[in-house]
Amino acid sequence: MLSRRRIYQARQRYLPYLFAAAGAILALNLVGVLRVELEPVQFVLDVNIGFPGYTTLKVPPIGSITAKTHSRQPLQLTLSLENIDLDQLRRIAATTDLKSQQALVSYFHSKINRIIGNVIFKLALIAAGGGLLGGLLSGARHWRILLACCLTGSLIVLICAASVYVAYDIQAFAQPQYQGILEAAPWMLSLIQEGLVKVDQLGEQVQSLAANLYTVFNQIENLKNVGVLAADLLVLHVSDIHNHPAAFDFISQVVGAFPIDLIIDTGDLTDWGTPLEAEIITRIEELAIPYLFAAGNHEAPDVLARLGQTSNVTLLGSEPVTVSGITVAGMLDPSAGSFSPESVSVAEISRLASEINGMYRGRPHGIDIFAVHNYRIAAQIEPGIFPVIVCGHNHVPSISQIDATVYVNAGTTGAAGIRGIQAGQVIPFSLSVLYFVREPETNRYVLAAVDSIQVQSLKQSFTLQRTFVTSERRNQEENVEESTKNQASME
Repeated sequence: MLSRRRIYQARQRYLPYLFAAAGAILALNLVGVLRVELEPVQFVLDVNIGFPGYTTLKVPPIGSITAKTHSRQPLQLTLSLENIDLDQLRRIAATTDLKSQQALVSYFHSKINRIIGNVIFKLALIAAGGGLLGGLLSGARHWRILLACCLTGSLIVLICAASVYVAYDIQAFAQPQYQGILEAAPWMLSLIQEGLVKVDQLGEQVQSLAANLYTVFNQIENLKNVGVLAADLLVLHVSDIHNHPAAFDFISQVVGAFPIDLIIDTGDLTDWGTPLEAEIITRIEELAIPYLFAAGNHEAPDVLARLGQTSNVTLLGSEPVTVSGITVAGMLDPSAGSFSPESVSVAEISRLASEINGMYRGRPHGIDIFAVHNYRIAAQIEPGIFPVIVCGHNHVPSISQIDATVYVNAGTTGAAGIRGIQAGQVIPFSLSVLYFVREPETNRYVLAAVDSIQVQSLKQSFTLQRTFVTSERRNQEENVEESTKNQASME
């Protein structure tokens, strides 16, 4: 009888604290969701008590990255990107001096420590509330016992947080697990890691690049001295800008040197198609020239929506559009409009090219230029269906003529973006200028020549290669003009 009484007394003594621990864990798992702001980025942090411990970074809608950063500690952390304050980002970029890796680390170190302290404090309050509720459910009513229940809940959070803080292994993200679209692009994390590790070196490269580009873009004014061919219509062909702002400095200088009537972009304006990247579209508006866009594999819904709302932009499709008297049609890349930039298979490329051939072969469609992003699709479009086919994707500029069709690849007007800067061999900025003359007999535009312009940023130089085009009614023996290739360069 005495033994039962002791057991009962012990249960009455410790039961509130067991209920407090259970209540704290339940409260954290149900309502342990906090908004975290690391200027200029806002996250949502979801904390759960459970094994094994891990950290998950969610980037809607492209997927998530999970790493076993603290597998032996019972705390599961999920950080979801909620918003990026673009105005704040601009202010930080304009006022913050982050010229070295040390400065970058110092800038975020104090902010992160303060955020961790605030998070732990808020989680301790949530756990204290859960502990109090657990104590009340156990039947405890004395204020001292209820206070002890609150402290029990807070203590659970503090112990878990301290153990995670001590044992946290950031290097675990070197071998993460990918979910969603990120499974197709594991290089994204390594790109970030490499950028952080080599921020000093990369910063020097960017500064050198910016200085050299400013010099060489000013030299493009000398193209007026090279000579602009007599033509009735000039079309500027750009491609694969990959979110590189300098690409639009390049384009603006060419537009200033040539009387450009129309710009055709064969896709990959951005890398991931995020709303932040879509800000570059403001540079297209500033050009104030008709801008036709054939979406590439890196165009996501947010970018396409923003382009569709831009006054001087027309999204190309199978339905021809006529601008400045010339008729243009195109095809969206099969990956455009999704959040995955993965290229289509060889079989799918052949199927799409066959579909285009079957749709337009032998029909009086009246299309003067057909625009497609992937050069492999362009190469499989039969000669003779379209007079001119423009493309990109492989970042290699080229011009070729097969029978009555000219295939023009602009290369990469953005020098492949950040990957071009990090590449061992510097990729040039490139674009093409297409010269059209109007034939009196047909009253249609015919391609007469193509200028391929490349900017070698590190060499502070650019080259211009002019290719004259052969057609049935031009460049015959009785004509003075011959089908040749001329080159002009400015050092």
